Amino acid sequence: MDVIGLAAEALKPISDEGTIVQQGWYDESLKRLHVTLWKLQDTEDAHSDDECEIEAASIQVNIWSRSDQQALVKRIKKLMKENGFLFQEGNDQNETDTGIFINAMRFLILKEAEEMEE
Repeated sequence: MDVIGLAAEALKPISDEGTIVQQGWYDESLKRLHVTLWKLQDTEDAHSDDECEIEAASIQVNIWSRSDQQALVKRIKKLMKENGFLFQEGNDQNETDTGIFINAMRFLILKEAEEMEE
């Protein structure tokens, strides 16, 4: 399962409006608000007859900014949920030494396993 691709597609309305949404971590060169996607893990969640039936993947979505972005947090949660993601947890942090505010959110998605081609 391409959890990064699924999350990027879910957040396409935000990127279409000009906010950078990219895979990876904080990009100091941007010097402006941006959103990053980071795959945390993927697993096979359910099995039957030795075959995987459900794939699960978790992803972290971070907002990097100079200020708290609660309106964007709510919008990201809404978009992700509308696209099948389950909100797991969030954490806001202000790095006083750099002046960067981080709104971090973790999501889980479950999908029926895709059949493997032989």
